[in-house]
Amino acid sequence: MHRSLAAALALFIAGLMALPSQAADLRYGEPAPARTALVPACDDAAVLGQVEDQFEYGAPVVLNEKVEILEFSGMFEKAYLPQRLDDPLPSEPIERRYCQATALLSDHVSRTVYYVIEHPMGFAAAGEYLGAFSPVAAWRAEGCVLGLDEWHVYGANCESLRRFPEEGRTGYGYVSK
Repeated sequence: MHRSLAAALALFIAGLMALPSQAADLRYGEPAPARTALVPACDDAAVLGQVEDQFEYGAPVVLNEKVEILEFSGMFEKAYLPQRLDDPLPSEPIERRYCQATALLSDHVSRTVYYVIEHPMGFAAAGEYLGAFSPVAAWRAEGCVLGLDEWHVYGANCESLRRFPEEGRTGYGYVSK
């Protein structure tokens, strides 16, 4: 029994060594391997649920009326900023995906919604470190409905959640309209 197990293991290792090896470096002209994003896509149901919950929690206080989001449509990504963990200090410790959608509200008006999905966020930014079965998410989504941010929490016209094309930018991080 012991000899047959050792022989099977030897055949398995010999078979692995016969396979062609993959080089660790990329050759010139080969595409880089796809990096899996730490944040979900713009049209993810959990993301849209968080944006909807945030709006429906704050709307009665800010607008003094009960307004709800009935549906989202036309979700698309405006910008994606990957996480960069450089040494000794990370240049981009938070991964962000900026999105835009159209929301149909309960007052039968369609409005533009800007939202951002960020990772690591959640409770003390420790969601992924609490384990796979943790109730704390490792990412967070928050949004702004254009024209309904009367307190300018996200700046005039939701500017802190909007991402303009590079040609619309001017120096020092200011955005031109």
